[in-house]
Amino acid sequence: MDYLNFFSQDAGDRHHTKEIVAVKIMEQLWIEGIRRKLRIEKDSRVSTDIKIVCGEKKTEFMVNYIEELQKKTKTFFLAAKQSSKNYYFHACESGNKPTGKSMGKACETRANSCEAYVSFKFIEETGFTAVVVRQQLTHTGHDLSNPEERKKNAINPELLGFVEIWLTQGLSISQIVIKSCDWACSRGYTDKHERRFFLTPEDVRLVKRHLRIFTLPDINDAVSVKKLVTGELKENICFFQPLTKDQPLVIVVQTPQQKALLQENPHPMFFMDASYKGLTSYGYALYDLVLVNQTGRGVPFAYLIMSQESSAIVALCLNMLCSRNPKFYPRSVMIDRDLKELNAIREVFPKTKVLLCWFHVLQAVHRWVTSRDGGNLSPDQRHVVIHAMTLMKACITEEDFVTVSTSVCNDLGSNRVTTYLKVLWLPLASRTMGQFWTTI
Repeated sequence: MDYLNFFSQDAGDRHHTKEIVAVKIMEQLWIEGIRRKLRIEKDSRVSTDIKIVCGEKKTEFMVNYIEELQKKTKTFFLAAKQSSKNYYFHACESGNKPTGKSMGKACETRANSCEAYVSFKFIEETGFTAVVVRQQLTHTGHDLSNPEERKKNAINPELLGFVEIWLTQGLSISQIVIKSCDWACSRGYTDKHERRFFLTPEDVRLVKRHLRIFTLPDINDAVSVKKLVTGELKENICFFQPLTKDQPLVIVVQTPQQKALLQENPHPMFFMDASYKGLTSYGYALYDLVLVNQTGRGVPFAYLIMSQESSAIVALCLNMLCSRNPKFYPRSVMIDRDLKELNAIREVFPKTKVLLCWFHVLQAVHRWVTSRDGGNLSPDQRHVVIHAMTLMKACITEEDFVTVSTSVCNDLGSNRVTTYLKVLWLPLASRTMGQFWTTI
């Protein structure tokens, strides 16, 4: 019985071998038929090969082929472009045409019009799958051996994935640069000039910019803002005026918690100041409105955002804030020397005292006296000016203030400084005497 099993198994193997040989012959005949139909390449640099795809998906085959080719030739290719159903084209990463001022210089851009490429044409017939691989590996427009050109290489795909993760986690650009350097060193890369692995802050900013295109798919940020303030953030918005060609963007923000805080303190002394750092790329103004709560801490109770600043727009924001908070009427407001804010407050809150922030007063005066317009005053002269401002600040009555300011202007000995104080500060201080000139 054992002998019979042996001979029957051997016969089966022989039959299986014959089947394999027959399949191989059919494959070769099929491939030869495909080869005869191929066009004759006019470019002698192009090589053509036909491979049978067995047990692999198209994408898997192409990825493995490209990775092996890149390791072998130390070159890199762009992601595939599909012009038809079964045709895929991988251009050299330096294959794009230059459009900017660099004019295709390899040390300044990767757009060098390189002619190198790899293409895949998949053919499926009679149960077989083959791929026609054409490749032209003679690179033009850039020098693979020049280390200076590597400064313009694309980021390694694996590292790029980590950078995108770090960006979504909220890491700063400097933190990501450090982490990417650690990542490259841990994998044995040592050439710090190789931008594929050692990133610069500008590389990270570019990734961040591209990432925002996918996370913010709207045509522009104005559309995204409108969706937010009229959708999920609607309960936090007191007033919204969308940005158009005919009107500026205006947003008055007040959360339910801030509204409750203002209800507890309907007649506060509040502080108002504009910042431009948070919205630098747009140049928009962000106003913080802060009051002192019952524990003595300064807490914001509203924010004003506007793309254009004027007394009318600031007044509009304050009126909209009052319409949502009917009992709100401040007893005093502290501002810097901003006439837009001053005029808006006088219009909306005519009975409210306006206090000038002493820090901003001295800061503005000091900047002016140290500038060219201020005559580049010596330290002694600057001291006289600041001391004069201090004396005027200490005045309690308007009569005292006029007497001191007149005496100081006569003693300064500089017409330029005297004119500056008379035009920009003394009239404003005179306007604020009694009702809202403060020694705070």
